Amino acid sequence: MRRPLTYVSITALVVGLAFVLTINDFLAINRRVEANILVVEGWVSGYSAIREAADEFMRGQYRLLITVGGPIDEAEGNPDQTNSAMLAAGQLQELGIDKRLIVALAVPKVSRHRTYASALALRNWLRDSGTQTTGVNVFTIGPHARKSLVLFSRALGPGIAVGVIAGTDVDYDPDRWWMSARGIYVIFRKLLGYLYAVTWPFPENLSLNAT
Repeated sequence: MRRPLTYVSITALVVGLAFVLTINDFLAINRRVEANILVVEGWVSGYSAIREAADEFMRGQYRLLITVGGPIDEAEGNPDQTNSAMLAAGQLQELGIDKRLIVALAVPKVSRHRTYASALALRNWLRDSGTQTTGVNVFTIGPHARKSLVLFSRALGPGIAVGVIAGTDVDYDPDRWWMSARGIYVIFRKLLGYLYAVTWPFPENLSLNAT
C-alpha cells in the first residue's frame, strides 16, 4: 500500500522542481547598465560567444573595450599573445573592432580567485589611467555571469555601476541542463562559485603576484 505524499515531501518536490527550472536563468543573468566601457573576460576567447561580445560592443554606446585575463599556454595563441586578454583582443579585432578602441589588460598568474584578480586589475587600471567611466558591462559566459557580477561589483565599488552579459554556452542546452553530464557539472560548479563569491571575505587588495 502506497503511503500518501506528505506535506514535507510535496514541498521538497516543488522546491526541487523550481531549482531545476530556474537555476540556469538565475546564474546566467543578463543585467546591463548604462555604460561606456565593455569588459570582456579573456577566457571567452575559447567560446563562439566571442562573436556575441563583438556584436554587443558594436551595437552599444561603448567608447572602450577592455579584455582582462591571465597567462595561457603557448599552444593556445601565438608568441605575441601570451595571455587570454591579448588572445581575446586579437579575436575581437578580427571580428571588426577597431584596435584603437581595445585595451588588453593582462592579469598576473594567480592560483585562486582568477575572476576577482581580473576585477581588481580592471579597478587598478581605471584608477591609474585616469579613465572616466559612467559604468561598465562585463561580458562573460552563461552561468558564470552571476559570480562575475558579484566580484566585479565588489572590486569596483559603489562609485561605478556594473552590469553583466551572459554569452551563450553551447556546451549544453540551458533549458534542459539536467539532461547532460556537462550541464550538471557546469551548473553545480558555477553555483558553488557564486555561493563562494557572496560569502567569502575577499580582501580589498588581493596579491596579483601569487602563483
